[in-house]
Amino acid sequence: MKNKLILYLLLSSLSLPLAANSLRIFTLSADEWARPRGGAVIAEFEALRSAVAYWDDAAGNGILIRYPGEDSGEIWATELRDWLVSLGIPTDYIQLVSGSQSADEIRLIVGKRKDFEQ
Repeated sequence: MKNKLILYLLLSSLSLPLAANSLRIFTLSADEWARPRGGAVIAEFEALRSAVAYWDDAAGNGILIRYPGEDSGEIWATELRDWLVSLGIPTDYIQLVSGSQSADEIRLIVGKRKDFEQ
C-alpha cells in the first residue's frame, strides 16, 4: 500500500508541469507600448511576436489579455486586441480581462481556449 501511495504521488507531481507547460505568459510594458505604433513597430515587439507564434503552434489556443483595471488599461487592451486581429487572430480567440497586477504592463496569456472559460 505504501509503495502504491509513493508511486501515485510521484506520477501526480510529474503531470503538474506538463499541464502548466500548456500556458505561456508574455509581457508587454507600457514603455514599449508608448512608442509610436504602426505595422512595422508592432511586428518588432518581442512579446507580441512570441505570443502569436505560440498561439499559432496548436489548434484550440487562445489569447487572454490581462490589463490594468483603469480606463487607460482598457483602451490599451482594446487597441492591442485590434492589432492582434490585424495580424490574423480571430476576435473569438482573444479575451480581455481587467486586473493585472501591475499598472505598467499587459500580460498576454496563451493557452487552450477552454482553460480561459469561466
